[in-house]
Amino acid sequence: MQSLLLIASSYLFGAISPAFIICRAVSGIDLRTIDSGNLGARNAGRALGAPIGITVLVLDMAKGLLPVLLARAVGAPFSLQIACGAATVVGHNWPIYYKLKGGRGAATMAGAIAAFLPLEVGAGLVLMLIFMRATGSLYVGGIMAVPLAVVLSYGMGRRGADLWGPFAIVVPLILRHIPDAVTYLRERKTRLP
Repeated sequence: MQSLLLIASSYLFGAISPAFIICRAVSGIDLRTIDSGNLGARNAGRALGAPIGITVLVLDMAKGLLPVLLARAVGAPFSLQIACGAATVVGHNWPIYYKLKGGRGAATMAGAIAAFLPLEVGAGLVLMLIFMRATGSLYVGGIMAVPLAVVLSYGMGRRGADLWGPFAIVVPLILRHIPDAVTYLRERKTRLP
């Protein structure tokens, strides 16, 4: 029963959208009607500027981190901590409060994984920025950052569940990005000579 309560609470907490709340409070806009319609840092930054985008980014990362830390504080086993992190990302991506229309989950996922792999997440963010800058694509940057963070974790001596467990939190992010990745690849294909 405690396990279900922790997972459900993680989902409900993840479903709270700082992007929606801040944009509504600052300008009265519904972020779901602006640009991509996503309730995340990138769209908030596009709509209201970099300071708002950065604020949302930090809050979304904290939103991913806190449920895992709470689960750990009450003595939840490692697998349940992972489930709470994943549930938080699911809540962010498909929030019950906003008709299941949320963000893409990258910042929330990074925050959840940071509870287990803080150094790797920091390095992964740096790698993502490098690849994003080199390719001009956030998708390519993100796609490259995750496997490189796994390699870095392995290099730091992590094995078994300690290595692969936290990366299970990536699954909701992958599911959310599949339609975007397909669209991106189709657009790239049409631009080829």
